[in-house]
Amino acid sequence: MLKISRTQFDKDYPVGHLQELSVFGALNQDFVGHLLDQAEIYRTEKNDRLFSAGHRPNGFYILIEGNSTLYCGPHKENKIVNVLEPGECVGFISMLSMNPVIGDVTPVTGSVVLRISDHLFASLPEIDGEQSFILLMNLTRNICRAYIKHAVQN
Repeated sequence: MLKISRTQFDKDYPVGHLQELSVFGALNQDFVGHLLDQAEIYRTEKNDRLFSAGHRPNGFYILIEGNSTLYCGPHKENKIVNVLEPGECVGFISMLSMNPVIGDVTPVTGSVVLRISDHLFASLPEIDGEQSFILLMNLTRNICRAYIKHAVQN
């Protein structure tokens, strides 16, 4: 994974574009700007690993571009649980529940992700309580959609 600057990120992904992604829906530009200022931004290559099975994350990733696959167990077992699309997140459930990730998470192609640390996430209500609540609702909605998608597939 290659860390990219906020300046480079802004050239490719203006805030207006981000607000079209489900996790950023209804968030104001100032709050999104704060997230971008504080988050780590990465460009990934195919088969980079965001998480490994059993890892206890201290943050989560929001997919901005590309697709990533969540496996149940190690990647080599090829038991796909979900294919994540732009605007979806991974690692959030494990971070909140303080449980290990259920499987490897690898980009299908090159992608761009934001890494939101647990400390950043915990500080958001102090920055803007209403906006942090909207973000939490957006993240929860994504989790619910992934659960329903998985339930229908099985």
